[in-house]
Amino acid sequence: MALKAAARDGVSLRYDEAGSGEPPLLFIHGWCCDHTYWARQVPAFSADHRVVAVDLRGHGESDKPDQDYAISGFVDDLAWLCYELGLERPVIVGHSMGGVIGMNLVRKRRELARALVMVDSPAIPLPEALQPVLAGTLAGLKSPSYVETAKNFVTAFMFREDSDPSVKESVIQGMAAAPQRVMRTALGDTVAPENLVPGPIGVPTLFVRASTQLSSADGLRQRYPGLEVVEVDAAHFLHMEKPAEFNAILREFLKELR
Repeated sequence: MALKAAARDGVSLRYDEAGSGEPPLLFIHGWCCDHTYWARQVPAFSADHRVVAVDLRGHGESDKPDQDYAISGFVDDLAWLCYELGLERPVIVGHSMGGVIGMNLVRKRRELARALVMVDSPAIPLPEALQPVLAGTLAGLKSPSYVETAKNFVTAFMFREDSDPSVKESVIQGMAAAPQRVMRTALGDTVAPENLVPGPIGVPTLFVRASTQLSSADGLRQRYPGLEVVEVDAAHFLHMEKPAEFNAILREFLKELR
């Protein structure tokens, strides 16, 4: 099915929309991904909810202007899109970078969202010991070998030995096809401390944590008071590797909001 489009300042933002019902759900994919990474969620929830799954600027079928990509820019695009579509107080569900975008969107425009679900997001700054790994990755993403760097990064940090091989291969190939400037600038900004400010988030928030997440459940709760944390025994793409379990967790959270 063809995606719908909305143009903001000449940039076409594409999105999938299905279903009806309250509260609406806004699905935000992660770094170098697109709306198709929610393929096991959109049909499952559109039976009872209005569902929008967006391709962020620079990703998927949305336009890819030659610019730096920052969390603040994604936040502004999505705030605009919610008003443009009349998406009133959605529950924002963001995977990885999408959860960081969602958290910053909620904090900037608290009236906009009903609640937030962060799916294995990098919500705590990297420890000092891993800073050289990040620096090396960002340097590789600036180089002619950026595709290989991206594949190695995704393979090393986003999957386990027992991850579904079909999911793993499709994700690695899909993410490695993203534009180089998106890879380099969006990754660096996602983990920037100014986008991971501690403190209450301001709306009911669930963090669905993968077993591979660097941050502990207690560490997440301490940094973001009021945060609810649930763990799934899977790697970073847990909503793709274990969709039934993730969907059940999300449904239970939605019930708690009533």
